[in-house]
Amino acid sequence: MKMTDLLRIIEKMRLMIVVILLLFASGYVEAMERDVTVIRREYNDVSAAVDSLVRMMQVADAEVLKKLPEARPERVLPEGMTAVMIFWADDEARVWLNDFPVGETRLTPVEVTVPDLYFQGQNRLRVRCWDTDRVESGFLGGLYLKDGAGRLYPIVVSNGAWETAGGRATEIIYAHPMPDIPGAQPIWGMRMFGFVDMAVTFDRGAIDRALAETTPARPMAAQQQAMDYHTFAQQLAILQARREKLRADLARQGNLSVPRYDAERARSASLTLGKAAPLIEEVSAQVAKNVRSWSEKLPAVQQQLIYPDRRALKGEGAVTASTGDAVPIASDRGSREQAYRPPEERGGMKSETKDEGGDAQVQPQGMRRGGGGGQSQATRLGLLLPTLIVGIYVLYVSIRWQSLMGESD
Repeated sequence: MKMTDLLRIIEKMRLMIVVILLLFASGYVEAMERDVTVIRREYNDVSAAVDSLVRMMQVADAEVLKKLPEARPERVLPEGMTAVMIFWADDEARVWLNDFPVGETRLTPVEVTVPDLYFQGQNRLRVRCWDTDRVESGFLGGLYLKDGAGRLYPIVVSNGAWETAGGRATEIIYAHPMPDIPGAQPIWGMRMFGFVDMAVTFDRGAIDRALAETTPARPMAAQQQAMDYHTFAQQLAILQARREKLRADLARQGNLSVPRYDAERARSASLTLGKAAPLIEEVSAQVAKNVRSWSEKLPAVQQQLIYPDRRALKGEGAVTASTGDAVPIASDRGSREQAYRPPEERGGMKSETKDEGGDAQVQPQGMRRGGGGGQSQATRLGLLLPTLIVGIYVLYVSIRWQSLMGESD
C-alpha cells in the first residue's frame, strides 16, 4: 500500500468522523433543548396556576393576601377533635374566622372543616349576608367541635348575642322550612333586606367549655367543603415549591433567565392567560413566596395541615418487573384490615425525597408532567439518530475494508 493511498483513506475516515461528531453534537444539543423546553413549559403552567389562584382570592377578598395565620407550637382545639362551621342563609352569606375566608352559601346548608391553624386565643367569627329575592331573609349557623363519632359540641351558634352595626342581631321568626342546625336560631339585622354584617367573638375558654355540651350524632344534610383560605394556602404553597424546583432545574441547564410578567406587557399574547387577563406576577409571585416561606416555618404538627398527603404516586414507570412466579395463596383468612399501618417507603423513593427536599413529597401526580421520565426519553430520542449513523458507518467500513485496501495494490 502506497503512503499516499493510506493518507487518502485516513483523510476520508477523518472527514467522516468529523461529520459524525457534528451530527452527534447536534442531536445532543437538540435533546437538551427539548429537556429545557419541557421544564420551561411546566414552569409556565405552574406560574399560570399560581397567578390564577392569587387573582381569584384577590377578587374574593384582596385584604387577606396581606396576612397569614400566626404559627403556634401548640394546638388550640382539643386532641381528637376537629372544628366545623355549619351554616345556611336566605339568600346568601359569606363567613370569615379571624378575617380568613371560611366559605359561602346560597340557600344550601354547608359544613366546612376549619383547621386548628386558624384559631387563636381570642377569635372573631364574622358573616356577611344579603337578600336577593325580597321574600324573607335569615342566617342560621354555628361553629362546633366534632369528634370521631360525629357528635357536635357547640362553640358558638347564631343567636341574639351577635353584634351588627345597629346593635344586637335580631332573632327572627322564619316561616319557611329551614335546615336543622343544632342550637342555632335564625338571625338578621335591623332592616329586612339588603346587606347585613354580623359578628361574634369567643376565646379559648369557649372552646374548652364546648365539651360540656354535646348534641346527638346524626347525619347532617349539608354539603361538605374545605375552608376557602386553607385550600388557597395549600395549593399555593405546593405550587410555589414546585416552581422553585423548576427554576433551579432551568438554572442548572444554563443559567437561563426567568422573566417576570406584569400588566404593562399586556399587549403580548404570549404573556396572557388566553382571554382571561395578562399575568400579574408582580403581585402573585410575592404572595406565593410569602405563603411558601410561612409554610416552611410552621411547626411540624401544623405543617401537616398544609401538606397532608406526602405519598405521591411513583407512576406506572416504577412498576416492579414480573418474576413469573405464581402468586401464593393464603391459607389463613384472618382480617388484614385491623390495625393497618402504611409501610415505610423503601428503595429509591427515600433518596429522591432527600435530594429534592419536602417539595418532592407533596407534589400532586398531575403536576409531574415533564419530569425526569420525560427528560430521559427526550435524551434517548435525541441520541438515537447519531448512534444509528455511527453504526451504519462502522458496518460500511467493515464491508468495504478489503476493497479500500485493495485500491492500493
